[in-house]
Amino acid sequence: MGERAAEDRKVEGSIPSRGIFMNEKNIIREISPADSFTIMNGVCGLLSIFFILEEETHISMIFILLAVLADGMDGVVARRYGGHLGRYMDEFSDIVSFLVAPIIFSWSTYEMDFPFLFMAVSSFFLITGMLHLISYHIGRKDVFNGAPTPAAAIMIVAISYLAFPFWILLFGMALLGIVVVSPILYPRIEKYFVVPAVAIIVLAMSGYRETVFLLLISTLIYLVGGPFYIRGSNRNL
Repeated sequence: MGERAAEDRKVEGSIPSRGIFMNEKNIIREISPADSFTIMNGVCGLLSIFFILEEETHISMIFILLAVLADGMDGVVARRYGGHLGRYMDEFSDIVSFLVAPIIFSWSTYEMDFPFLFMAVSSFFLITGMLHLISYHIGRKDVFNGAPTPAAAIMIVAISYLAFPFWILLFGMALLGIVVVSPILYPRIEKYFVVPAVAIIVLAMSGYRETVFLLLISTLIYLVGGPFYIRGSNRNL
């Protein structure tokens, strides 16, 4: 019996196990400082969902903006100190914080006269956002192929927080869904405009309409002007 089992293992190329944890890495030990920011991103997105369901709109918005900051920091820290799990976890955190959380934020903010229309448009935004996150791994790393999901999330949250007409939300969400999967190139904020971007986001956390409107306009300028900035930079190379 023992010889037959040993022969079977030899033929199959299997190695006898010395315990279910003997040959496995401890995933907790693999977490780097950059991965910690990625985890923080996802947690902030989840907390945002909890608070918007409790009708704490301002606090919910703050957590989405904190997720944006954490998402930017994980890239900065990863480039400086390295990271291991981020390439696996980024998409999961971003889906929660920049796709699902903004959709639920909008759903809870507006009186839905046309709920099925919102469901259709938000589903389109979710699908295109996921495709964008996947495409990041097969495209260029120095720029974004399509508008980044944090910028799209800021636009949706700001429009909802400022109570723009419902049709503007639907139009904006549909347009953002198209732009995130477009071949248009966008600059990485942390490489060029990190200080003003962080300052505007922090100001918007105050919840004053003026500061949230400033965040909305700044993000819109990035979405419209970012591709022209990339084009101008390439010409100067």
